[in-house]
Amino acid sequence: MASNDNKTADNDHKTANILPTQRTLDDYLASVQSSCNEIAIDASWGQGRTIFGGMSAALLLKKINLDAPDTGLLRSINIAFCGPLLSDQPGALSSREIRSGKSTAHWQAELVQNEKVATMITACFGHQRDSDIEVKHPAMEQRLPEAGKPLPYIKGLTPEFVQHIDFIYHDGQLPFSNSKVNHIHGLMRFRDQSGPLQDEHLIALIDSWPPTVLQKMKRMAPCASVTWNLEIVTPLSQLPRPIAADEYLNYEADIRQAHDGYAHTEARIATQDGVLLALSRQLVAVYDKK
Repeated sequence: MASNDNKTADNDHKTANILPTQRTLDDYLASVQSSCNEIAIDASWGQGRTIFGGMSAALLLKKINLDAPDTGLLRSINIAFCGPLLSDQPGALSSREIRSGKSTAHWQAELVQNEKVATMITACFGHQRDSDIEVKHPAMEQRLPEAGKPLPYIKGLTPEFVQHIDFIYHDGQLPFSNSKVNHIHGLMRFRDQSGPLQDEHLIALIDSWPPTVLQKMKRMAPCASVTWNLEIVTPLSQLPRPIAADEYLNYEADIRQAHDGYAHTEARIATQDGVLLALSRQLVAVYDKK
């Protein structure tokens, strides 16, 4: 167990590089709750010419959760990144119910900027039901932060949003390293999260890792998520205790196939002690040869 001095140093590290003028994910989530469905995101959450996709997905999920309370636990979410979301420009959030039944409810939400859809999500919520079928996923490997290598924020080289997140690499290589491996294993957490992990934090964190295929590129080149499917295996509310703000999540991702300028990737996300939280699949567009 860390001493109080170590905890203070860790908190200082988590908030390093976050300028007072920048807003945290929690700030933006609160804005969705109090605003009239319009939001502008500062450039510290940038990723190339667009805002980090995990941020827009988290905001849309928050919008649905506000408009559709008591619909059950989040079971899956499908995200389409239809176009760039520009920083420091307003975008409009909207949501609507697609259909609700006794067990499940389906909702859709969009973030529109300059009259064009930037991000669209479809979320499925489901109530628990009695069942005799139970199959457990093997516990994922437990990893210690000090046993890996951090991905630092380097202005001009890493995406701007990286300054908000701690990444620890345990296996796999950095982007544009001409890697021969097809996987990434590591840990992740927000540096500036203020309370226990919620679904919106989880969504954003899962999308924060560089696409697994990026490490196979020989030089810097664009790479973009096109569609993303996320299944919630263990809802956060079903864990024995909340996941604290300073806890890492376990991340394992693999390239299943890549050809013709597209890559198909899968990832598993778990608590640091190995409980599987989510399964993630992405279609990624690769522009290594323009």
